[in-house]
Amino acid sequence: MTVMNLLTCTALISGLALPFIVQAKAPHLAAEINTCSQISQDQARLTCFDALTQSKTLPAETISKSVKSEKLPLTEQQIDEFAKGHVEKSKEELAKEINSITLTISELTKTLRGQWKIVFENGQKWQQKDNNKFKLKIGQRVTLTKGALSAIFLQKENSNKRIKVKRLK
Repeated sequence: MTVMNLLTCTALISGLALPFIVQAKAPHLAAEINTCSQISQDQARLTCFDALTQSKTLPAETISKSVKSEKLPLTEQQIDEFAKGHVEKSKEELAKEINSITLTISELTKTLRGQWKIVFENGQKWQQKDNNKFKLKIGQRVTLTKGALSAIFLQKENSNKRIKVKRLK
């Protein structure tokens, strides 16, 4: 028998014998593994499995209960702001909302793909997201307008053509 065949046989035998060894050492291990797998927080689940593999000093129920009690309480503002974007805005809120701004370009560069990188006089940095051809010059005034699905469009004054942009800084 070659060394490779011997190693393969050893691995096969140990792989087949492992479930029986585990069952003999811990008759309640299946229930504890099931409890660990039901923990939703990644770190808590990992801690539970680590405790099972290292020593049987901490049962899974104890770990999951201690992790559930460690959740940080939410503030009233966090609770109030949760999914507020789904709520229809009042006329007052719509009136206060800014839908477009006009800025002056202070720096212009192009990426390797030919997309504009734009720095405005107020320090904001923006980059073109689409591949449309668009002429820009330093000192030119442009308008940034909100679009559907959180899109932002850049448009030159007195022009209908626009490009899609994203804010970098």
